[in-house]
Amino acid sequence: MKAKQIIKIIIDICMTILLFVLMAFHYVGPQWHEITGAAMLVLFILHHILNGNWYKAFGKGTYRSGRVFLTVVDAVLLVDMLLLMFSGIAMSRYVFRFLDIPVSKAWARGMHMTASYAGFLLMGFHIGLHYGMVMGMLRKAIPVLDTKKGSAKGNVVCTWGLRVIAAMIAVYGVYALHTRKFVDYISQKVMFAFFDYEEPVIYFIMDYVAIMGLMIFVSYYLQKLLQRRILPVSDVKQKQKE
Repeated sequence: MKAKQIIKIIIDICMTILLFVLMAFHYVGPQWHEITGAAMLVLFILHHILNGNWYKAFGKGTYRSGRVFLTVVDAVLLVDMLLLMFSGIAMSRYVFRFLDIPVSKAWARGMHMTASYAGFLLMGFHIGLHYGMVMGMLRKAIPVLDTKKGSAKGNVVCTWGLRVIAAMIAVYGVYALHTRKFVDYISQKVMFAFFDYEEPVIYFIMDYVAIMGLMIFVSYYLQKLLQRRILPVSDVKQKQKE
């Protein structure tokens, strides 16, 4: 694996971890929340620099249905992250306080809450669309994860075992999505996020991992369904190469 590819993977992993830390506002406090957000901003910029080919290829080639689908998802996530970071900087009381951006604090707070919860879901959806590529790299790095090796019977058992686990995580993710009020926060039906400061951190981690797993599960199998019914497989492979 090339050094650039390794760096990209490390950055993506760090961004995912920081995303969970950012959602855990009630555990880290406002100052560390901002510091973590600033670190996420740096990694976000590096991520897009290293994936500059996405921009270079944006207006090139043929935009078949598969490429359009993936491009739209990536573009929506990009817009969400930009709004999230802008609103966060506008509200900053520590790291970016010196900027003093002249926008309504009420607007910034509402936008930040909507973009935060929507961005978490979009990030999971984004990971799911690239799940096949991620697993391919992991199989090369960790041979034990390669279900294509070994006996046919063993492969079937392993494959279905992993699918059952993924489905169980997704089912629990639906429950966690409801109890954590993601839809209410995204739609601003509830204007303030409520936190249980006495909740053990393990419960928070379990719920948010399940919600992330749900989005990965939905996007991965939705992509497979579209590949079989609507989108040519070549479209998806072309997009991944770009």
